[in-house]
Amino acid sequence: MVLLLVLAILAIAAFGAGFVIHWLFIVAAVVALVWLISLFTGGLGRPMRRW
Repeated sequence: MVLLLVLAILAIAAFGAGFVIHWLFIVAAVVALVWLISLFTGGLGRPMRRW
């Protein structure tokens, strides 16, 4: 009985960690996409020109 309880707790913890890590991968992909767009457009690398 105790082993089943431990296995259930481990399964819930693994599910939660997998859910969090999955969302972290999505956030990392979005940040990388924004970085690539800013790299090719020159948005973050150059100082702003003042007219």
